[in-house]
Amino acid sequence: MKKIVVSLCVGLLFILQSESQTNYKFRFGSVIPPDSPWEEGINEYVKKVENKSGGQITFKKYLGGQLGGEVEMIKSIAMGSLDGGAFSTAALAEALNIPELETLELPFLFESDKEADYVMDNLFDVIGKYFEDKGVILIMWGTNGWRSFGVKNKPIQGPNDLKGLKMRSQESSVYINFYKTMGSTAVPLAIPDVLMSLKTGMVDGYDQTPIFSYSTGWINSVSYFSVTRHIYQPGAIVVSKKFYDKLDDNLKQALIVKSERATLQAKSRSLVRAEDQATLEGFPALGVKVNTLTKAQRDEFKKASEPVYKQLESKVGSHIIKLVRNKIKEYQSSSK
Repeated sequence: MKKIVVSLCVGLLFILQSESQTNYKFRFGSVIPPDSPWEEGINEYVKKVENKSGGQITFKKYLGGQLGGEVEMIKSIAMGSLDGGAFSTAALAEALNIPELETLELPFLFESDKEADYVMDNLFDVIGKYFEDKGVILIMWGTNGWRSFGVKNKPIQGPNDLKGLKMRSQESSVYINFYKTMGSTAVPLAIPDVLMSLKTGMVDGYDQTPIFSYSTGWINSVSYFSVTRHIYQPGAIVVSKKFYDKLDDNLKQALIVKSERATLQAKSRSLVRAEDQATLEGFPALGVKVNTLTKAQRDEFKKASEPVYKQLESKVGSHIIKLVRNKIKEYQSSSK
């Protein structure tokens, strides 16, 4: 009889403890395509949080722009009506009114993956403060990668080839200014609207990474893909501070995965980069002609892009551009 009573007490205690725990459903949005290496990276983060929280935090993902464009979703996160997601830094800059972030996507800023990773990782806390001031918590970096041009009617081999073209621009002033400087008509469009705009002729082309071009089907609406690698685009996972503030200390630590951040970032980046080159190599089989800029052609583009730096500097001041450039020099010195 004693054993039965003890068992009942233990069972009741377990039930009471379970009922005292608050469980949280986390709504996670992004424009990244499902079944892509980006989703694989997100899944690593999701599994880590769900395990560390003991199942108290569980995720529901809305990918492929199900909840709208990047800017729209990020604003929802800042307001607390969406819990978090994965986005490009350009979209975060635009949605949260943090123009300093646009510095990270200036044309021809970085020369390699390692250089970009070094700068991003060493500026994590500095940039994280910008986010927190806007009601958003920076969790970890990811990557979209190196952007190049997909165009319908001709290859892009130099700045003059962009003149007169209607080019889909990300909803960000650094991209809009870049296209204007090149003599193009910048057409700002959210990602869910791009494919139809390519099909109808509203735009003549776009700039994106090979893998994103393929995953979204954009590559099927162009005839040329010119490998310019003119902009390196970081990405980030962020969460709403309103969601974060609801949690106890243990769950907060589970959500921000600080001790696992470096490992998760490296895994996410490697998943995307491993597939990007293989995707590019498959474009000719789709009927898309691929050309890669020579160093001389790329240098010509780089020189033509210099006014974009001056335009951004007049908007945000020189401090953040100097900070990023100093980190680049720091990396270059340490890697010699």
